Amino acid sequence: MGYTLTLGPFVAHWRGPQRLVLKVEGEIITDVDYRAGYNERGCAERLTRLNLDQALHLVSRICSAASHAHSLAFCQALETLLGITVPERAAYLRCGVAELERVISHLTGLTALFDVLGLDRYTDMTRRLREGSQQAMYLLTGARIIPDVCLPGGLRADLDADQRSELLTVLAKLNRLIFRLIDQAIDHRALLSRTVNVGTLTPAGAAQFFVRGPLGRASGVTADLRIDQPYAAYQQLTVRRVVQEGGDVYARLVVLLLETLESVKLVEQVLEQLPGGEWHGALPQRLSAGRATAEVESPQGLLRYRLESDGRRLTNVSIDSPRPLDRLLARTLLVGAMVDNVMLIMGSTDMCVACAEC
Repeated sequence: MGYTLTLGPFVAHWRGPQRLVLKVEGEIITDVDYRAGYNERGCAERLTRLNLDQALHLVSRICSAASHAHSLAFCQALETLLGITVPERAAYLRCGVAELERVISHLTGLTALFDVLGLDRYTDMTRRLREGSQQAMYLLTGARIIPDVCLPGGLRADLDADQRSELLTVLAKLNRLIFRLIDQAIDHRALLSRTVNVGTLTPAGAAQFFVRGPLGRASGVTADLRIDQPYAAYQQLTVRRVVQEGGDVYARLVVLLLETLESVKLVEQVLEQLPGGEWHGALPQRLSAGRATAEVESPQGLLRYRLESDGRRLTNVSIDSPRPLDRLLARTLLVGAMVDNVMLIMGSTDMCVACAEC
């Protein structure tokens, strides 16, 4: 006997409002109707009505999980438009903030996954790690969330020697704890039995749906803008590409774990190689007429800003964020799955509705 199960739009483990209507036969999902789009904000259109100070403030608050990614992409597009060169020190620090933001975002997704799995020991570990990462973000930027530090041509604030020393100590501890978590969790029998061959997205499916970021890299998609088209100071850093072929919940969990560890190592690289010199940024007094595009690798994947200006103000802005879950992708992941695995599969996608609905 079949029945219909509705989940959402508000569920504790989802990043933003999403609604699933599932048709179930026995314990198997036979069809899916998916809806997001509950909070369309029109941010791109609003940016054309604001001055640059207001626009940068809005951009940094489009998504709390990718605040710096949005600010960085917006500033890089402005820098291209205006022909501004960013000092090397500022470029390094921008990368450090970006990687800490990735750590916090991935740990948030991992916490939700371990919570759904009922693995309380790992849930507690990821929560403590996230707290430590937010402490590191505070030392680097003066804010635990929404690190509003980017300005065209540089940063709002620098990092002094004492902060750098304390931050290196915090990062060394995070490195050890994340490595311990990976060592314990990656071969955990209960975790393997619940996640392997569950919610599989094949490499062909990932390519067909243009899936980006960790979700794509867990299905064999190798794209990572930090390596493929380095920006800021990534060309001077050693970035390790993390890719899994399985495409299931386990592969997605492994990618989040390994990328978290690699991002902590990247922040350590930034601090160890941090050059001296200028770092200041400033809002330009006037714009140049023309068009500019900038791309960054946000925690959820490639994020692109396109700006157009008539020389007095921004006349057109478009924001291309990582692909949101839609009905076709939701059907691919969920049809044929057991209904008990819905929350696990959805949580493993780590989709950010705020970015998708900007």
